[in-house]
Amino acid sequence: MNKQQHGFTLLEVMVTLAIVGILASIAFWNSTDMLENNRAENYLLELKRNISFARAKATSTDSLIVVCSGDTTQIERDRKVTCLNDWNNGSIIVFYDSNSNGIHNPRRGDKILRVMEEIPQSSKLTFTGDSSLVFDASGRITSNPGTFIYCPNKDNENNKALTVTQSGTAFYNGDTENTCD
Repeated sequence: MNKQQHGFTLLEVMVTLAIVGILASIAFWNSTDMLENNRAENYLLELKRNISFARAKATSTDSLIVVCSGDTTQIERDRKVTCLNDWNNGSIIVFYDSNSNGIHNPRRGDKILRVMEEIPQSSKLTFTGDSSLVFDASGRITSNPGTFIYCPNKDNENNKALTVTQSGTAFYNGDTENTCD
């Protein structure tokens, strides 16, 4: 008499569970590290686009264009915005500077061209140059150039860098050992 087996053997179930476990561990392995890496890279590439836009706008309009960090509430209300001394606070803005004073004043004809979102609370942004980038009609920076360092966490892993030269060109450097402290 032939007996037919229905179901799985214990060995087949154990092998299947082991394979599923390995695949799950690969899928969830270090995903926060990858997210931090992407967040830092995306933010600096967006900043690079805004710096390149400011430079192009300055040369095409024969105007002073300023890139700096300003109080987000004042920006949203289209009020007078003074550039902050800390790139880590507020929103980064790009604006016409009709008075050549580094202050956005809509009553004097200054116009905000672009606004970047604030960085997340867990992240930090530092700049080794001045508190603002001021582009003249030649596209050069009249302020001190430097390097932006974006730190997506407090343990200084996945830090990225963006360098701005005196000629107004921004270069994405990628990974850096520099810290935001």
